[in-house]
Amino acid sequence: MTRYWLTPIVGYSPLVLGADRLDCSPLAKLEAFRELANGRHPRLLSMFKASLLLSDDEEICGSELVELDLARSDAIVFNGDPFHLSHCAEAFLDRLLKRKEALELVSSLNDSALDAQHIIWKNQWLRWLELGCDVILLREDGR
Repeated sequence: MTRYWLTPIVGYSPLVLGADRLDCSPLAKLEAFRELANGRHPRLLSMFKASLLLSDDEEICGSELVELDLARSDAIVFNGDPFHLSHCAEAFLDRLLKRKEALELVSSLNDSALDAQHIIWKNQWLRWLELGCDVILLREDGR
């Protein structure tokens, strides 16, 4: 089963994904939320496949040796032990909106167009941005 995780990036050297990731389900609500975010800016809620974050080899995105489990309750650190960040992930991260722009765009999402679940996601997204984190959506394909 595919799961989607709203994920704070709490550090970049090395990359650290925050422990307080949010499982964004049900899918229909997430799709509606992404559509609203996309209406503000196509890269506002950028999505990336979690399996492509990892690398076993400089030339390859993805890993056959290590699996990433976003449901784990701790931060995920890409420091080479055991997770190596792929060059595909680095390129993706380089294209994220600047935090100030993302904060302005997320703040501008009209609460009257959001349902209760969307408001929870929006408020958490804003909290992370205000704490200095970038925020991405990770797709974790089922096992």
